Amino acid sequence: MLKAGDFFLAGNTGGVVAAFVPWGKAYAGVAPAHIFHYAGTDALRIGSQQTKVIRYGAGIDMAIFPVFSSCEPTDLCKPQLGDAELVNARTRMGCRISDVSWSIAYVALQPGNPPGPGDSGTPVVQDDKVVGMLLSLSMHTWKGIILNAELIKSEAKM
Repeated sequence: MLKAGDFFLAGNTGGVVAAFVPWGKAYAGVAPAHIFHYAGTDALRIGSQQTKVIRYGAGIDMAIFPVFSSCEPTDLCKPQLGDAELVNARTRMGCRISDVSWSIAYVALQPGNPPGPGDSGTPVVQDDKVVGMLLSLSMHTWKGIILNAELIKSEAKM
């Protein structure tokens, strides 16, 4: 069963699915658009399924693609200041949400083993709910930018 935090391949690169949201009679996966722009393709493979991006967020770094395999719906929630975790199929990393707006939030990462290029899209979790999607990070400041889950909810609607 597919779930938030699973990896996908697009061209010669890939990333992480931040969420699976209801979409008609199926589900849609949500991931960063910059991965597909870099790969030069809308096609992706997740689990045993091949699919393609059907919509990009309006002016935001978000791609939406249909998923017809079995998947676990993602519980999305507004981010709160405080402790959180970056959670994907490979690892869990502690972080702290330091600033929140209606569209993005900033996370302070813990020194040590930071997320890498293939970790774009990693869900940010607080109280077992996904509160955002990792978009980018600065190795100079150990801060990352996440897309707010409230914006993901509103953009992913059919």
